[in-house]
Amino acid sequence: MALAAVALSSCGTSTPTAKMSTALRPPVITESFTHLACSQNSTMGLEGCAEVRLLSADRRVNQEVRLLFNLITVKSQTRKFVTAENVWLISRTADCQSETSIYQGGTLAPVEYGLCEVSEDQARSAMLHSYFNLLEQGTTPKPAWP
Repeated sequence: MALAAVALSSCGTSTPTAKMSTALRPPVITESFTHLACSQNSTMGLEGCAEVRLLSADRRVNQEVRLLFNLITVKSQTRKFVTAENVWLISRTADCQSETSIYQGGTLAPVEYGLCEVSEDQARSAMLHSYFNLLEQGTTPKPAWP
């Protein structure tokens, strides 16, 4: 984890966090990097493009998590869902740190790290959609998937 944080901190990026509180609320992915302009003409620009894609993917996952959180009616299931989302975010960070460690010290490290997180978000979105399909069976009116 420290490896990616060091690699990304040099380029204005940092690892994401999920806001947690004592009240049971849906976890929200937030990024704390300085937004860079997207451009295909430089490494910093490529990092900015990865950031744009990541922020979009994070927003989608956040919407999906919020919808599922509101569909779950049993408090113990809600707690398990919140725990699973928080653990998934830790796993996403560890996976991407591991995957991008081959770029350690290189200028493409933060670009590849951001793209890895986008890929992880897309995979999580597919999993959340499967869970949604189970939860919404028999509900009327059927909620719309984001």
